[in-house]
Amino acid sequence: MNMSFVLGIKEIDGELLYLNLGGAFSGLEQHAPHTLIAGATGSGKSVLLQNLILDICATNSKDMARVYLIDPKFGVDYQHLEELPHLSEGIIIDQDKAISTLEFLVEEMDRRYLLFRDQKVNSLKDYNAKTEENDRLPLLFLVHDEFAEWMLIDTYKQAVSSIVQRLGVKARAAGIHLIFAAQRPDANVLPVQLRDNLGNRLILRVESEGTSQISLGEKGAERLLGKGHLAARLQGESGLIFAQVPFLSTDELIKVTQLIANN
Repeated sequence: MNMSFVLGIKEIDGELLYLNLGGAFSGLEQHAPHTLIAGATGSGKSVLLQNLILDICATNSKDMARVYLIDPKFGVDYQHLEELPHLSEGIIIDQDKAISTLEFLVEEMDRRYLLFRDQKVNSLKDYNAKTEENDRLPLLFLVHDEFAEWMLIDTYKQAVSSIVQRLGVKARAAGIHLIFAAQRPDANVLPVQLRDNLGNRLILRVESEGTSQISLGEKGAERLLGKGHLAARLQGESGLIFAQVPFLSTDELIKVTQLIANN
């Protein structure tokens, strides 16, 4: 299983910046299991999300990584990704289906802990090392774009906050990772329970100092250049890391998706 994913090229030294979910890699520490992405229109948020999903799927087989993609905007930015076999549910565009997916992840997390107990291990990596190939468990990624739109609905907000709080405590060892993204993760749509559990912050240009303060923890993201200019606050790293997110054209995206799907 690969659990280190390319975010961009670091400004300070031109080296690749990775999101390390499974351990230290390429001179960077192990980062938090869950991630918040924010960025206004034109900032490169959708491109960063596409890149992460492609990297997950290109470097892990469909049997060892599954992606659940929730998008209130009906998946228009991710239509080509639906061909990826790792997206077993396609793109989830319905609130009820989104809540049931989150509930499934909690149930799966608890089921996995019982399996770990039987095998006397405490992580997915150790469990897979002890079991036969057919019994190994995949990494699970929940990617929720534009979550702010549905978080304005109280029932959805309460359900998501409660479920994420449960997943935030134990999901890493079970191989379950959350990536939540929004244009404006302001205080009314990003409750403390959710914010505290999204330890990695990948912030592109935002519209205001207030949004920067909430998403990044300080002012400054409103002065980023847009088009993939990234400020990353990653658990375990000292200070902000500035980077440039790589860009794929639609034609290139289609080619990469087809390569992964046909491999």
